[in-house]
Amino acid sequence: MLADLQAFDAAARLGSFGAAADALRITASAVSHRIRGLERELQTPLFARLRHGVEPTGPGHRLAVATGRAFAELARATAASEISPRRLRLAVSPFFATAWLIPRLPNFMTAHPDIELIIEQSTRPLDLDAEPLDAAIRIGDGQWGELTAQRLMAISTTPVIAVALKRRLGLAAPADLVRAPLIHVTSFPLAWPAWLEGAGAAGVEPAQSVWVDSFGAALQAAEAGVGVALALEPLASNSARAGPLERPFAFCLPTGAYWLLLRREDQRRPSVRAFARWLVETLAYEGAGAAGPPTA
Repeated sequence: MLADLQAFDAAARLGSFGAAADALRITASAVSHRIRGLERELQTPLFARLRHGVEPTGPGHRLAVATGRAFAELARATAASEISPRRLRLAVSPFFATAWLIPRLPNFMTAHPDIELIIEQSTRPLDLDAEPLDAAIRIGDGQWGELTAQRLMAISTTPVIAVALKRRLGLAAPADLVRAPLIHVTSFPLAWPAWLEGAGAAGVEPAQSVWVDSFGAALQAAEAGVGVALALEPLASNSARAGPLERPFAFCLPTGAYWLLLRREDQRRPSVRAFARWLVETLAYEGAGAAGPPTA
């Protein structure tokens, strides 16, 4: 039953049998077979099958909480053992990972050759007690409950558009966005309404809407002339993809910050301390706004 529980936990955490199969290095049919066996054993359905994935049922959610905590504790115990390499499992917001973290990882790896990094790009809600993660980087307002939080980088949003599309649409004021397709990010559905309200154009309904799954994909779509995207500053300015894009308006809306999140008990782990120190020092050196001591 342990293999069945492992397959269930991966599917509940990742939202699909295919993703669980990739994580466990087995086939999707094997994951499905294990979960069907678990459902027969427990005599209850554990997942609702959706069009683009799966979602735990009520009993499935309760089981996922239990398996998440159990497997997370096993992973932490394994990582802490003397016979295992010093592994550091991170859940990182996708745009921060691609625009800032990954291009700078060679410096960290050179300074810490004994640390093995496992990076998961995701925006899903976090439960560090129920997941095999050592730290996370997320966008927020600083309210992270009992987690230790280090502010890394203040961010703001501002529209970006391909030059040719801007000329064709004749954008002179935020209200003119009524003529433009707007590119939304699914995990931040209120980003555009908040920016429009802040820019004095609340209630503007765009000609069309396009939804993508990350700010990086939004920039790529804007480059292709799909529509107007919201760029995350200062990351977008440093992104290789941002070159062909133009900012049609001066207004930037402050939208929180990126934060490094840790469990209190993990603050003294050598690998966690090394990564946190490198991250904060690198950001400070580059003038990206890391500030203040960790807060709970």
